[in-house]
Amino acid sequence: MKQSKHQLMTLEEATRIEAQAESGALDFSLPGTQELVDEARRVHVTAYMWGTTRGESGRKRLHTGVALGIGMVVATVAGFCVPFLEAR
Repeated sequence: MKQSKHQLMTLEEATRIEAQAESGALDFSLPGTQELVDEARRVHVTAYMWGTTRGESGRKRLHTGVALGIGMVVATVAGFCVPFLEAR
């Protein structure tokens, strides 16, 4: 059972699904149940490792990192060019 990018599982949903799987409330003979539990575990592990779930603040953090990286490259190039331009 693949989920599209628009239907991301939240951490709360993942925690609930994991708790139900551990208590035996889920029927693993139904198709797709194991994949759903695996996805819940992936979301939980991702949240534990990175402090966020997919699609929430990770994207904002990535965009900020890219913007800072571009800013550093521009500042470095400008720092190298200014002495050469002043020497003219």
